[in-house]
Amino acid sequence: FGLSNKFDTEFPSVLTGKVAPEEFKTSISRVNACLRKNLPVSVKWLICGCLCCCCTLGCSLWPVVCLNKRTRRSIQKLLEWENNRLYHKLGLHWKLSKRKCETSNMMEYVILIEFLPKYPIFRPD
Repeated sequence: FGLSNKFDTEFPSVLTGKVAPEEFKTSISRVNACLRKNLPVSVKWLICGCLCCCCTLGCSLWPVVCLNKRTRRSIQKLLEWENNRLYHKLGLHWKLSKRKCETSNMMEYVILIEFLPKYPIFRPD
């Protein structure tokens, strides 16, 4: 379903001077913990759904779709919490985004880190 089972904890060089490497690793570790918690359940339901797919006309895959959606929502909520806690104050915004894989036509979810524009505080109202 395009959701990775783990995101890379390597500190990107673009964030040097913007955020501490420890904070970055802590945030990614929280996201990976969420994925690690939900992945085994999804895999079991996927195997079961594939085995019963012909008998149920594809309806046995609905639990996997729902679990995947729930995992995406929990990651999005976690990233929003991280944004409010730290990253918006640093001028960054993290979000989960869907993009095309580089090696194939499949879609995957990635974490995008965007730089927020700075607001001029001396501009009159």
